[in-house]
Amino acid sequence: MGDLKKMTDWEKLGKLIDDSSMNDKSVDVSEQSLFDHLNARVKGQDDILKDVARLVSLSWKRKDRNRPVCSLLLLGPTGTGKTELAKALAEHLYGSEKDMLRFDCSELSSPDMAKSRLTGSSSGFVGSENGGQLTRPMFANPKRLVLFDEIEKAHPLVFDLLLQLRGDGRLTEQSSGKTADFTQSIVVLTSNAIADEVAKATAGMKDYHEILNAIKTLLAEQKIFRPEILGRIDKVYQFKPLKGMVIAEIATMKIAKLGKEYGLEVDFVAPELIIQALEANLKVSKFGIRELERIIFDLFAPSLADLRDKRAKAVSFDVNDAGKIVCRQRG
Repeated sequence: MGDLKKMTDWEKLGKLIDDSSMNDKSVDVSEQSLFDHLNARVKGQDDILKDVARLVSLSWKRKDRNRPVCSLLLLGPTGTGKTELAKALAEHLYGSEKDMLRFDCSELSSPDMAKSRLTGSSSGFVGSENGGQLTRPMFANPKRLVLFDEIEKAHPLVFDLLLQLRGDGRLTEQSSGKTADFTQSIVVLTSNAIADEVAKATAGMKDYHEILNAIKTLLAEQKIFRPEILGRIDKVYQFKPLKGMVIAEIATMKIAKLGKEYGLEVDFVAPELIIQALEANLKVSKFGIRELERIIFDLFAPSLADLRDKRAKAVSFDVNDAGKIVCRQRG
């Protein structure tokens, strides 16, 4: 083996490492910076975003924690921004949406899957060497957001694990016996359950504590959440259905995002085309914003793919007299 001292410029390498993303960077968790980031991605839920920014900012600054930074329960109809809020939090606080662990609780409805998938199979059982899909990633990086989507569909064993995670800030992997640390994580639960009933029960209420009491009472009466689970959640938020210009703004954002996925900047989209997308989405409104993404893809992806092949840099979308898309490229 050659002389390591001569293999590179160690002084320069040291400076590069100091400046690189290999080291932890301080995250701006001021209330305003966090709100600005969330507001750039989640539309129509400003009151919720302001309160989340305040709660997370205050909780993040605690130096001594023996439980997750915070635990949030997001209620409301599908496609109103609940999952998008979780993604935005992960991106701002941990650096990337990839630092979010997401579990579809409809896949955790059986007792076998509920525990073995999250914390691994017991030692000696098939697959035990792989560990849990929740615990094993936390060993590698404990700075994550953990999302449980449609939590009402989870088996009671999942709620037992959540009680332990929330109370102790840790979980033990069954196969290895190692302990995963959750004191630097944020836990988010989402639920679409009884969205209409929750909206009716809280109609006209302004005081948060009055709203919270009505929601918790309804959830307990419907036996969706055990009282001890509700007691371990820091904040419960009710997401409002999206309407009108809010959905139009979201559609425009998604068109711009789709353009970036094809390496193109979208300069302009005619209002008539946005209306086309909204009217198509209205026919399948029960599927929320997720269906809007598919509609936008069908409308704009063919032109974007074609212009990418032509090495265009930017594109604008207009309509002709027949109401058809007219695509103009720049660059």
